This record gives sequence, C-alpha cells and structure tokens, in this order.
Amino acid sequence: MDPLSKTFTLIFLITTMAAIGLKVTTGEIISAFSDRSLMIRSLLVNLILVPLLGLVLIKIVPMSQDAKIGILLLAAAPGGLNAIQFTSKTKDALCYAASLLFILTLLSVLLSPIIAGFILPIEISISLPYGNVIRFLLLYLLLPLMSGLVIHRLSKQIAGILSKPAAICGTFFFVVVVIRMLAQRKQAMAAMSSVEIVTMIGFIILMMIIGWLAGGPSSETRRVLATATSMRNAALCFIIATNGFPDTNVIVTVVAFSGLMIFPNMLFTVYGIIKERKSSKNNFKTIVV
Repeated sequence: MDPLSKTFTLIFLITTMAAIGLKVTTGEIISAFSDRSLMIRSLLVNLILVPLLGLVLIKIVPMSQDAKIGILLLAAAPGGLNAIQFTSKTKDALCYAASLLFILTLLSVLLSPIIAGFILPIEISISLPYGNVIRFLLLYLLLPLMSGLVIHRLSKQIAGILSKPAAICGTFFFVVVVIRMLAQRKQAMAAMSSVEIVTMIGFIILMMIIGWLAGGPSSETRRVLATATSMRNAALCFIIATNGFPDTNVIVTVVAFSGLMIFPNMLFTVYGIIKERKSSKNNFKTIVV
C-alpha cells in the first residue's frame, strides 16, 4: 500500500471509530461483553471453525501451494479492519461491532502466528513486530473510540452534531482507499487461476454463513458476526507473507482476497439496511393504524 493510501486508511479508521464512540456510551460498550455466550461463539467461530474450514478447503480443492498457504494464513487471522465500515451501519449491535473488532484484531496479533503454525503444511518461524502492531491498535482504534466516548459523556448534543460528519468522513475515505487499491487487487486476481478465485469466494460466503448462524437470535448481531468473520485480517497476513514467504505468490493470494471480501459484504450490508428500513416503515404503519 502506498503512503497516501495508508494515510487515507488511518483517517478512515480514526473517524469511523470516533463516530461509534460519539453514538454510544461507555456503559453500552461494557454491556457488549456481558453476553458471554455470544462473545464465546464469536471467538470460537473465528479462531477455531474458520481455520478448520480453511484446512478442509485446501484438502479438497486442487490449488497451487502458494494459494493454499495464503488461504490458511487468512483463515488463521481474524479481525479485518475494513469490517468496521460495514458493521458500524447496524444500530442495536453497534457496541458489539466495535468491541468485537478490537478483540478479534488484538487476538489476531497474539494468536495468528500460533494458529498458522498448527495448520500450515510447512514449518516456518513466524514473527511479528508486536510492539508496532499493538501501538497501532491503541492509537488508531482504541484512542478514537475512547475520545468519542468522552465527548459523548461530556455533551450528548456536541456528540450528536459530530457523529454523522465523522461517519460520513470515514465512509468517504474507505471508498477512496478501495478505488486506489482496485488496480493492484485486479492484478493480483488476474495472476490466480479461476479455481482459486472461486474457492476464495466460496470461502468468504461460507464464513458469512457460519458467522450468521452463530450470531444468535438478533439479526443485527448476526449481520455483525457474519461480516466480521468473513473479513479476515489481510494487513496482518501481508506482513506475515512478506517476512515469511518472500518472492512467492502467497502475497498475491492475500491481496486478491482483500479485494474479493469487500463486494459480498457490501451487498450484504446494503441488503440488511434496506430490509431494516422496510421493517421500520411497516412497524410505523402498524402503530399508526
């Protein structure tokens, strides 16, 4: 990713997390952890079921060794940062979305090398710049969220005024980054076989289904978990692939996946928003009648 795209990505993360903090309270964020059953299911799906699914796919689908390694790295790394662009569009599950993103991203940094070590078909020592990654999480995820929460606590009126522009700003820069990265992702997809592309799309859809089924009775939490599960931590995988698999197409697989996972989740989010608005209108009509 070029320096300008990195800057735009940081702006997207900061403004989106700040917008969430401006909309909710500290108590609501804490309450998101109170549903232990949901949180445990979320972690089991992302840290156990998805890696197992990745293993099954590479066993039954004929692919190149580099593509297999790339898919397994992605299966081992939850907490894709771009997921917050879609999960933040929920209303009732907004706190769960923010909490889940932070937890999955943190656990991804701590556990992905261990999980990858178990499921990769070759032995390799995986090292990460843990200090830099954790500093990134604190500065660009936790700090903006906490800042928004503080403003919300001090003045709900000011928080209400700032939340919408912050959310719009986040969406704008997300779109800019997607457009800027489009050529690179298309090039990566072109370097892969049609079987490998179809397999990754199938992997994404299966992860969405698993997340949806594990999300509980609420359609809001189901949407959040479906998206959070299917959008893997491509940035972390890119670091691992660059350091552990230089001069291979493992990086190409990661880049291609990072582009493929956006469109299904965008459609899924738009569908959810439209369905939610129709439901709200129907409920309003019922109340009026």
